[in-house]
Amino acid sequence: MRRRELLLLAGNLAFAAEDDSGWTKSPRNPMLSLGKDGDFDSHNIMSPSIVKEGAQYYLFYAGGPLGPRNGGELIKYQLGLALSTDGETWKKTGKALLPLGQRDNFHVTPALLRNPDGGLRKQDGKWHMIYCGNREDDVEYATSPDGLQWTKDSRSPIYRQAYAPNLVRAGSEIRMYYIRKPAPVNGKNIPWEVHLATGRDLYSLQAHPSNPMLKISQSWEKNALFYPYVIRERATWILFYASYWDKKDPKDTKGYTAIGMASSSDGIRWTKHERNPLLTPIPGSPYESVYNSSQSVIRDGDHYKMYYATRIDMIHKYYAICMARKSGKILA
Repeated sequence: MRRRELLLLAGNLAFAAEDDSGWTKSPRNPMLSLGKDGDFDSHNIMSPSIVKEGAQYYLFYAGGPLGPRNGGELIKYQLGLALSTDGETWKKTGKALLPLGQRDNFHVTPALLRNPDGGLRKQDGKWHMIYCGNREDDVEYATSPDGLQWTKDSRSPIYRQAYAPNLVRAGSEIRMYYIRKPAPVNGKNIPWEVHLATGRDLYSLQAHPSNPMLKISQSWEKNALFYPYVIRERATWILFYASYWDKKDPKDTKGYTAIGMASSSDGIRWTKHERNPLLTPIPGSPYESVYNSSQSVIRDGDHYKMYYATRIDMIHKYYAICMARKSGKILA
């Protein structure tokens, strides 16, 4: 067995032995890696968004071609797509889904309109997707007849200052959970928060009066919350999120992120899981040693699949997309 394969197997077995959340990382990780030189995702790959339609899995993501490794800035991200028949063996379509514009010049964090159980929600026979379109966190909107060919909506942006939006249709309203970046107060940065906007459609979204939904409150969290993802299991809403991970080790100066979870009876008032974080990086891993974040989850038969982005250094913003699975219920 080659050295890289041994490292991957050892890392995943070590994680499974230590983890008590029920989530097990796939020994076949990573699911997606960086593209080759010249590809739109050659330097960074992040923010997966998973959906299954029929027997086909669709994994949307964002990728970037430039960064410190090749002398460029972390700009010009675009959205990509990979396809699979088993959720673990993937083939990228090989091209960006949408062209960059003058205003929408940075496409990241794709999110599909979904039903509460995480399944794809079509309206008028179309797929509906939102994503951040620039560094100002304008929310863009696009539609597709098949998940493959996408058209920008001319009324974009449909919302402003909403990073990493996540969509779900709940009864007669659309809910968009997102990250709000508060303005500094007296020169001091304020931690990012999870907020909610609701409306009868994507053009009428308004900030919810109960905002914020989540703030930093647990000892492992520091500086920011990000990448909310909401799904309902029976009568309980579950919100996965990520945060910078405070390992309480003054000798370790690397930056880390990890994934946590909160639950709610109504999707408004949330209680964080007492055993957070649920998913953490694998020390020494060649593909996920410092970051686990930007997660996306689906129910797939008798188990859940969580796709998440990873990082190994400060050269690549994100390095790979991986998968973990949990049998039975999320809230077991």
